[in-house]
Amino acid sequence: MNWRHFALLGSCLCAAPVWAATIPNAGFEQANADGGAGPASWTTDQWGDVQATFTWTLVGHSGRGGRVQVTASGATGDAKWWGVDFAADGQDTLYQVSDWYRADVPTDLILWVQFADGTESYQPVLTLPAAATWTQASGPVTVPAGAQRLRVLHVISQIGSLDIDDVACVGQNGGGTIGTGKYKATVTFTFDDGWLSAYNMLIPRLEKMGWRGTNFIITTYPDKPGYQSDYILSKDVKSLMDRCHEVASHTLTHPDLATLTAAQWTSEITDPIPTLKAWGSGVFGIAPPYGSYTQPILAAMAKLYPYMRTLHPDVNQPPYNLHELNGHVLTNISQNNELEELLTRAEQIEDGWVILVFHRASADAPSDAYVTPDQFQGFLDLVQKHGAKVETIAQHLGLQQCTPLPTQPTLVVGDKSLDAPAAATSATAEGSSGTASGCNATPRPNAMWPLLAGALALLRARRRAAKPNVRPG
Repeated sequence: MNWRHFALLGSCLCAAPVWAATIPNAGFEQANADGGAGPASWTTDQWGDVQATFTWTLVGHSGRGGRVQVTASGATGDAKWWGVDFAADGQDTLYQVSDWYRADVPTDLILWVQFADGTESYQPVLTLPAAATWTQASGPVTVPAGAQRLRVLHVISQIGSLDIDDVACVGQNGGGTIGTGKYKATVTFTFDDGWLSAYNMLIPRLEKMGWRGTNFIITTYPDKPGYQSDYILSKDVKSLMDRCHEVASHTLTHPDLATLTAAQWTSEITDPIPTLKAWGSGVFGIAPPYGSYTQPILAAMAKLYPYMRTLHPDVNQPPYNLHELNGHVLTNISQNNELEELLTRAEQIEDGWVILVFHRASADAPSDAYVTPDQFQGFLDLVQKHGAKVETIAQHLGLQQCTPLPTQPTLVVGDKSLDAPAAATSATAEGSSGTASGCNATPRPNAMWPLLAGALALLRARRRAAKPNVRPG
């Protein structure tokens, strides 16, 4: 079975910055003019329960660098090189902060901010994993308007060592807002199987945000006797497309493809196509059940579908590996910080793209196959807070253009917080029958879609939820 996991290598600064800070001695190359032993413009700081030693090293990322070795730590405190502050740009509130580092324990990248009245603020940028080799840390941070002085801090608060070099801070937009048509990241909400509970409880919340999702449907389940209490009907599938949701393949009967014979898995990935076309779908993509496939299956899918979504839990970065798109499952045991981490990593990449995967919904979420409506709303709110663009997979790949039909159906929604009826027994939609779709497919090339080979190094960065444990030196 092919379980290749494609990850992120480093990160990049946003294009066309309007301002870059002149950080004094950002590369640790210059010695003190007064003959002191340390690098110019840098002092050392340790506080609280932390005890540390500092070294101006001969070998940094490029030239020299600064090392902190913590020999004792406790409940409070940290150690860091404390650079001279530099002027903020008067128009920017969005910055990209970066440096190069090596560490054998997790560390934190932070932007210190000072205002005209002398007050100070610490803005967390990234919580970074240990890195045995020189690695670039780079992340966006928004600061309150009126900042006058800045410092980049890379702190260590537990026993271990940290090397830093080549510090940078770049203003992003000349005014602190994302420009028209520009987003920090793209997010896609995907729904597997065609569960009635997701149709009733999750998709209406997505639509209330003005967003649409990608639905991977098991094509024999809609209208199947005995399945109608759990799965949507074919007319509901058509209604989804009328409302500009994408409908794609989740195979014929939802088996583990890697366990089947060639004839069996060929039927499972080929036979859904006529049904999808009959519903009005452009038949854009496929998601193998359980994320299970082999190389022969992958090759066959690439001839039939423009893309395949996997269950590899990572961010997608250009050039997208179209037939092994990463998809991250969120369940009732997922927390907001899990999504926060994904969004933060996507924001560090030009055209970073997060594909989320959901299954069933329930008010009490009896197993990790479910999410609650309130939990789903929390995920929606977090995506909105990050200023991400939300598109279906087909929209993001330029395969679909969609304008909703003027008459929108009225859903029967089994979620009281959406002012639903007292009881909901089906996902029947009233109004449009869905016979004429408002979604237009963009023709796709006939040639085999390219596959991306090789594995890249993984950069995992978690944004700290609370104020960092730091103070001025």
